[in-house]
Amino acid sequence: MQKIILVTFWLLACVLISCSEQRKDKTANDKQEGSCSAPVKDPNNPKPMALMMRNLADACDSMRLQILANHTVDSVKYPLMPFWTAEPTDSSVLEPLFFDNAKIIEKAWRTLMSSKENQAANYTAVVNACVHCHSSYCSGPLRRIRKLTLDYKPE
Repeated sequence: MQKIILVTFWLLACVLISCSEQRKDKTANDKQEGSCSAPVKDPNNPKPMALMMRNLADACDSMRLQILANHTVDSVKYPLMPFWTAEPTDSSVLEPLFFDNAKIIEKAWRTLMSSKENQAANYTAVVNACVHCHSSYCSGPLRRIRKLTLDYKPE
């Protein structure tokens, strides 16, 4: 009977020590990673161009809401992000057609920002240029881009 109690006590002690060591390791890892409030990292390790495109989509969504509320958008709040200069996920996309599409998007963006009149039409031209590029050249998140149109209604 004493052996059973001794073995049980010994196993319980081992489990407690093991759990204590795991907590110390987890706490040390949390401190290295910036604690539990650290932002979640994308498991795909996106390249700078992909990140810039996501920021561009976020800016367009914000502009869409501003234009729908009859506010004026400008290049101070929405500067042009030169995504064509950033490192792409696949370097084979850096060919003349890509840069031609980028110039069309840049021109549409500059027109939107330089003209306070017809912002709805100019914004639509920006979104259409993105749709054109992503449907004809760089397969991309067309569903997300189409949600940027002024007539998009969330369900």
